[in-house]
Amino acid sequence: KQNLKQYLSQYRMMTDAVNIKNGFIVNIGLDFRITTTPGFNGNEVLVKCIAALQQRLGIDNMQFNQPIVEKELYLILSAVEGVQNVMDIDMFNLFKTEDGYSGNVYPIPAATRDGIIYPSTDPSIFELKYPDKDIRGQVVTY
Repeated sequence: KQNLKQYLSQYRMMTDAVNIKNGFIVNIGLDFRITTTPGFNGNEVLVKCIAALQQRLGIDNMQFNQPIVEKELYLILSAVEGVQNVMDIDMFNLFKTEDGYSGNVYPIPAATRDGIIYPSTDPSIFELKYPDKDIRGQVVTY
């Protein structure tokens, strides 16, 4: 923040003020269940689904105060070859600092309106801290 303040001071006018706030990191996890199209290997489809979600929810694709649209996640999974149906998606907050998370507790169910998960009014960002373990999928068979 000090470096940014120093840099911006060269370009601001005397009457300008710049407030730099700390952002809050909300660590998230995701569970989903799918059914696969007959003839496809369930494990291979599951790996592709996890990779697609990792790409979409990766920190490079997220911005401060950006909501997460659940319908978009359903569409991403549905577009993976071999997925017949997306049964459900459950997003949850991961906050235990001893596990390496930020410690910020966020009530995702209370922050969800009409299938959109909204961030808090303070500057915050949803982060998938450990993509390989924070997304868990399951193939459901009948």
